[in-house]
Amino acid sequence: MSQRLPEPAPTELPAGVGPELLEQLAFRSQLRYVFRRALTMLDAAASEAGLTPLGYHAVLVLGGAGLEGVQEQELVEQLASSRAHISVLSRSLLEAGLIARTPWPADRRRIVLHLTNTGWAVVAQIAARHRERMQELVEGWDPSAFEQILERIMVVYLGLEGRVRVEPLQLTSNSD
Repeated sequence: MSQRLPEPAPTELPAGVGPELLEQLAFRSQLRYVFRRALTMLDAAASEAGLTPLGYHAVLVLGGAGLEGVQEQELVEQLASSRAHISVLSRSLLEAGLIARTPWPADRRRIVLHLTNTGWAVVAQIAARHRERMQELVEGWDPSAFEQILERIMVVYLGLEGRVRVEPLQLTSNSD
């Protein structure tokens, strides 16, 4: 079997690839870059608090559920991970004092996971640190750029052109 030679770079754009697609690809590339930087910053903030990215995602899910908590199976689904992996993760979060396990009242065989006060404090600490880092990421951006980004996401990714309009941002002063 012969080895295939690399294809040379084209000197012209292929049929169907026009300026609109090129502009959309450039936008998608830049947006993914910003998202990846944001995720890297979030992971770093979680790591500073002693959590893995998956551990932080778990406490976010539990925090989002409020005082009701989340059944272990729902956490498996939310984190798109195996039951065994989530069992190990929840055990480590339990040992760290971040979560508590209680039987579900309707079926005591099922386990509900809740954040402890320590867990709430860690989530708040990470959220504050992440917000600081995100502010650093967007420092100097014109607020109208955010409106444009949201509109572009709706058009390029969701195909909602002409159906949705983002209202201008109402800026608040932090000078109190």
